[in-house]
Amino acid sequence: MASSNHSEDDDFVRRASEYWERLNENLTHVPKFHSIHQAGVTEEQLKQFESKLNITLPKEIRAVIKVHDGRKHIGFGLGYRLPSTDLLPLSEWKPYEKENEDFVKELCDCLSEEDNACVDKHLYEDFEEHTKIYKRDGGKSSTAEELFDSVPCELLIIGQGMDDYAEQYLFSIRSGRIYLRVRENPVSEVLDWVKLDCDFKDVMKS
Repeated sequence: MASSNHSEDDDFVRRASEYWERLNENLTHVPKFHSIHQAGVTEEQLKQFESKLNITLPKEIRAVIKVHDGRKHIGFGLGYRLPSTDLLPLSEWKPYEKENEDFVKELCDCLSEEDNACVDKHLYEDFEEHTKIYKRDGGKSSTAEELFDSVPCELLIIGQGMDDYAEQYLFSIRSGRIYLRVRENPVSEVLDWVKLDCDFKDVMKS
């Protein structure tokens, strides 16, 4: 079993390496967005991050940032909502539940209703524990920090868009889905997001 898991991890890293290489090849004509020299994170950095938040990141996203650790937000330029420009470094990833207090409470209000059309259906599962706590609390807690202190992060802010709204990318630790807006269908996993970027840039290049 250990050998099988190791082989799966290697495959994720191989695929991530191939996708990032394609991205950098396609970005040579726009040096501002070219990130060929961006290093990945180490296993020790990943373990420290996971320990700090009491979480375990899915294998796919571990593989992606072991190859390429995102980049600092660089303002406007390519509004394609893709990882070559919008994925932030691991050091800037934060728990959505405690960084966007007003928005989180609005989201919990929506998720407290069944089949609410204002949110993607997958969020009922991906934000389940925080929604349960919010409903039990009934408004007694004064801050999100106080309200959600007892449960690990379920949604991480891992990216920031390059448009006027500075949209955030939310990553589900449970399912690996990526949300740009809570009303839109999420990307199924982070490697799909990177491949989508490759495919899009291939078309732009041709």
